[in-house]
Amino acid sequence: MSTEFLPHILAYSASYLSPILVPIIGWVLPIATFSFLLVYIERDDVA
Repeated sequence: MSTEFLPHILAYSASYLSPILVPIIGWVLPIATFSFLLVYIERDDVA
């Protein structure tokens, strides 16, 4: 692989980027979204 101009972390990012992004998109993003929505709809001063 001819990627001497790229840093080592960018040259092989595809091999470990998917196992990192799948749990983030599948667990962390929905937890953050639903917790924000729960806090938002349970507030007294929504409007």
